[in-house]
Amino acid sequence: METSELAAMAVAMMTATATGAAGGVGQSAGTAVAEALRTRLVSTERGRAALDTLHQAPEDPAAQETARSVVQEEIEADPELRHQLRLRLTAPSTHTTGSLLITSSQVSRSHIALGPLTVNNTRGGRAVIALGAVLLLALVVLAVYGGTSLIVVDDSPESAQDDSARHAVRALNVSEVKRVVPDLTSMPSGWERSGSLRTGEDEDNGCSGAQARFATAYGRDSTGTVVHALFTVWSCPRVEVSASGFEVTRSGIANNNRATEIPLPELGDQRAALTHYNADLDETTAHAVLRVGTVLVKLEYDPVLPDDPEWSTEFEQLASMIATRAQQVQNA
Repeated sequence: METSELAAMAVAMMTATATGAAGGVGQSAGTAVAEALRTRLVSTERGRAALDTLHQAPEDPAAQETARSVVQEEIEADPELRHQLRLRLTAPSTHTTGSLLITSSQVSRSHIALGPLTVNNTRGGRAVIALGAVLLLALVVLAVYGGTSLIVVDDSPESAQDDSARHAVRALNVSEVKRVVPDLTSMPSGWERSGSLRTGEDEDNGCSGAQARFATAYGRDSTGTVVHALFTVWSCPRVEVSASGFEVTRSGIANNNRATEIPLPELGDQRAALTHYNADLDETTAHAVLRVGTVLVKLEYDPVLPDDPEWSTEFEQLASMIATRAQQVQNA
């Protein structure tokens, strides 16, 4: 089993356990996997960020993809962890379905009744039961991951698939750039659109752009401070143009004497995160600048409340989500 497949199964089981989607199917295995990974991931900053994001939004594809990437890196770096996960995810388990108990033991009766279905205790009959158990687990993973996300690209050297199938780099038109910008279904619960979606094209460099602003009450408390998230997205004809735009944008923020660099997960091809204090407004804004292929993204999150660390978790979640959307649209 390849590391990419193992990581996808592990995150799917963690998500199923967190959301309760596993029910009686794979619950003990899911708990064991979740505990094993949690113990490992909390030892690194990126691992903790991935766990926090997955815990807050277990059904968010971006959170799942970030967790899968982190888990895969940990598996590749630690053969023992890979061995333990393979044992937990592939070991025979016991499930109760109606009145039928399926275990790794041999069934001694001459036939097995499963609802309206009777299966003879023959080699073929036992194969039917085994296939049913596999399909049942697959349905659980499918329900959590979604049909398209369940397709895992083979990372092995023998694979004929090109890595560009997952990390396509191409210029986007205005219509496609608009798809990168989040909508209300992709934003965390409680956020609302503030103003209309704006689009444009730069005739000088051929880049296509879109911008949207969202607002919410901090902590989802109606009496709390209103915070905003402004997403500005550009896609340029060549990677070199987007890369140059990244440096200009990052430098424009970093050169301010009140700017401070802050941590950010490894997102896209280039990334930077800073906070900037505006003395006139007495507010601090967090900036994330990302380049994913030809797509340049700037996220502005304000005001930052320095006394409350929860803003950084949501800030990283929004940055991860927009980076994932930028890659998905280029993959299409």
